[in-house]
Amino acid sequence: MLDIIRKNAASWLMKFILGAIVVVFIFWGVGTFRSQRLDIMAKVNGQKILVEDYQKAYNNTVERLRRMYGGSLPETVMKQMNLKQQVLDQLIDAALVDQAAAKMGVLVTDREVQHVILGVPAFKQNGVFDARLYQAALRNAGMKPVDFETNVRKEMYLRKVQALLTAGIFVPDTEAVLHYKYENAEINVEFIKINASDCVDAVNATEPQLKAWFETHKEEFKTDPQVRLKYILFARKDLEASVNATDQEIKTYFQDHPGEFHVPEMRKAAHILLKVPQDANATAVEAVKKRAEELEKQLKAGTSFAELAKKFSQDPASAKNGGELGFFKKGQMVKPFDETVFSMKEGQISKPVRTRFGFHIIKLEKIKPERDKSIKEVRELIARKIKKKKVEKMLWDEANKAYDTIIELGSLEAYAQSANKTIEETGFFSKKHPAPVLGFNPQVLGSIFSLGKGELSSLLEVPAGVMIAEMAEKKPPYIPAFEKVKKAVKERYTSDKSLELCRQKAENILQQAREKGFAQAAKISNLKVEETGFFKRTDASANGRLPGPVVKEALSLYKAKPLPEKVASSGRSFFILHLKGMRENADMKAFGDKKKEIKARVKQWKAQTVFTDWLKHQRDQAKIEIIRKP
Repeated sequence: MLDIIRKNAASWLMKFILGAIVVVFIFWGVGTFRSQRLDIMAKVNGQKILVEDYQKAYNNTVERLRRMYGGSLPETVMKQMNLKQQVLDQLIDAALVDQAAAKMGVLVTDREVQHVILGVPAFKQNGVFDARLYQAALRNAGMKPVDFETNVRKEMYLRKVQALLTAGIFVPDTEAVLHYKYENAEINVEFIKINASDCVDAVNATEPQLKAWFETHKEEFKTDPQVRLKYILFARKDLEASVNATDQEIKTYFQDHPGEFHVPEMRKAAHILLKVPQDANATAVEAVKKRAEELEKQLKAGTSFAELAKKFSQDPASAKNGGELGFFKKGQMVKPFDETVFSMKEGQISKPVRTRFGFHIIKLEKIKPERDKSIKEVRELIARKIKKKKVEKMLWDEANKAYDTIIELGSLEAYAQSANKTIEETGFFSKKHPAPVLGFNPQVLGSIFSLGKGELSSLLEVPAGVMIAEMAEKKPPYIPAFEKVKKAVKERYTSDKSLELCRQKAENILQQAREKGFAQAAKISNLKVEETGFFKRTDASANGRLPGPVVKEALSLYKAKPLPEKVASSGRSFFILHLKGMRENADMKAFGDKKKEIKARVKQWKAQTVFTDWLKHQRDQAKIEIIRKP
């Protein structure tokens, strides 16, 4: 539920939606030429999901996926994910949670949301909430405070509902032991790998075949929507020459921000690391510790620290430099390492120190005492900060005032004439290739592409300053003629067909393995058999031999079921798996150290299962009407 928001957390603004609930402050004060679109997408027990809300959620999801795919999003990926339906399902789930929260009496008060927003670091200037930063964040995201508040309140309701539903979940020791044994069981899997590239030569791509394929895949070649803007830009560079920082302002800033110019104590150290695997038993840990103690003795006898580090340290980054870590301040290293370094004297060598990485032998090389920078050292830096703040204030004040005037006058042109401003224009551009003046900000582009012809944007922060834009023209996507895209069609057709042939080949081999045995199936096909070696269920890469989705399939195998039900795949490769060996290898002596972590993990899994089942039940009981198909 609400995965659409969670998965979009790469956007820092969406991280605040997840991490903080935000109250609406009364300082927005501007509107747009857009009218509210009240078309209904679906109803959940009578509660409406609007087309506008659906479109916003869909656009956010597409933008997130485009970033994942490096700026482009293959149509096949969107189809495989059934993305449009996924987004609608998420909105339906959100409505069900809202309704359940109301029945349960769950409340999210203004005091709760206000308390959290005032503590969000990104909305603070010098430790104090800054309304201007808040406004800028929402404008960049193309959101109004009321929309922002609605989204984050829903997330808070979700958390509270989840907490109520899962409050009684308990994990007994016996269950934790079973889970521990399961996780530590080891399996060895042999496999045959087939790549789609090996099947390309078998594809016959005649022109009639390509044309027939194109007819059923036309939508995949549709061009991206394009728009053209008229805009007025309020540029920072036009204001920079008009601001300065006086001596008194610099002095006052310096006095008011002492912590900003404090340089903490820094220490320079080197280390020799002997790694300890996270799943190592007590015997293995003791063996590594003894090797570390032997190195310590050599160092005390006068052996060069740098030479031993180069020869024995298992930290590749520092070993080649004799173990050098450079200068660092307190709190930058893992706690045991940090505490040891900051208790040592210059030139001292430590005893072996255990951290989650292994055993370290540390040499403290130099100490730089803490100090406060003088005003002379930071004068230019302070001046730049003061000037920048003044420019930003003037910039947004001017843009806000202009926006109000544009609303009053009713057009961008009328304002430009009255204020002697130049209206500039972009050429046609798409989201993938935005106009240079816009930069590549998904929130700004999302806001622009949601405008209708003649509609005015909100204030948009772009690299050069603040922009007010009007949608001059929209060019809808279209499907080009076959001859225009013939080369691309052939590439896609060949790619798809080779994947189909490869999958069929893998399925045939799996069937042969069922009938004649795995070794015989490999021999008939004249294909190489590879092996993972024994690996634990917690190893998501099978000793680095298999991709994650394939490992998941491998872990479903057991003695009575050595072959999977289907061919495993990852990307454009297919894997025929066979369980070669299985052994239980749980060290129960180590269970006590891991019991708390295992219980927490099992509890989290149970909680997610309970919530998922509850949500399914809510859906089954609800009256859901789909007014418009996604």
